[in-house]
Amino acid sequence: MNVKVILLWLVVLVNYNAPWAAAQSEKPLWEQLETRSPWVFWGDSNTYSGGYVAILDAWLQSSTSAHRIKLLNLGMSSETAAGTSEVDHPFKRPCVHERLSKALAMTRPGVVFICYGMNDGIYQPPSAANQAAYEAGMLKLATEIRATGAKLICLTPPIFEPEPVAAKGNLGPASTGRFAYFAPAENYNQTLQQQAAWCLKNELGADAVIDIHTLLAEEKQRRLADNPDFAYSGDGVHFGDEAHGLIAEKILVELGAPRGLISAYPQSDAIAAARKRMLLLRDAYLSAVGKNRPGLPAGYPVWYAEKLAKEL
Repeated sequence: MNVKVILLWLVVLVNYNAPWAAAQSEKPLWEQLETRSPWVFWGDSNTYSGGYVAILDAWLQSSTSAHRIKLLNLGMSSETAAGTSEVDHPFKRPCVHERLSKALAMTRPGVVFICYGMNDGIYQPPSAANQAAYEAGMLKLATEIRATGAKLICLTPPIFEPEPVAAKGNLGPASTGRFAYFAPAENYNQTLQQQAAWCLKNELGADAVIDIHTLLAEEKQRRLADNPDFAYSGDGVHFGDEAHGLIAEKILVELGAPRGLISAYPQSDAIAAARKRMLLLRDAYLSAVGKNRPGLPAGYPVWYAEKLAKEL
């Protein structure tokens, strides 16, 4: 077969497959995501605690879809994407890039969710240097994730609440003259607002950016009208079950999940079972890929944790 004939066949094959490839990319986002598994969640302590991940897991398990999606929580307390750390932090903050490559290779995610920012600004007022480090770290994170072929979903940073911190007299700076997690800046939420606004520009090339910052801020304003003392957290940072539920629902809505699924909020016993599964798998996978933070619990071997999770 001569060269001209080969080239002709290549043109025919490309044109034949082009409509199919276009049709795949034009599918609604939810239809693209529900056929990909596992969904792997990366973030700091609010992800590590896993409330919204467990609620999502219970929600998805109740779906009548033929696709069963496995959720893995690889969040890490104290972690950043930027590599920043306060002088007065008891240990250097872990950075996601220290464990990313090994974890991606081990979990082979179909979809990756990332939520960083709360620790990246190291509790200081808005800073050009900290913002630049955050953007660089997030761009590097997105590049590595997308290189695996996984879909990327970015959650904006949540809000910081100064009120419960002020009530305890713990707003910064500390006696050292510096800000830290135990002495945060009163206007630290402005730092998170800057991060969220940048995420929404989607320079990351994410398949979706979900604005949980605005969600929590607006819902808080509504709640304050009825309860002037309302707060999601007791320390300004680590929010409770109500915020986790709002975030889980927001994720489903923004990803285009079917209305029937969104309207069927999971029962408390289903969420409790999902949380047990999540903790088993979280600790096992974090132990397997390497924990870059002291004080975390040891997990079972992954194979055994997977067995126990299935029994749950």
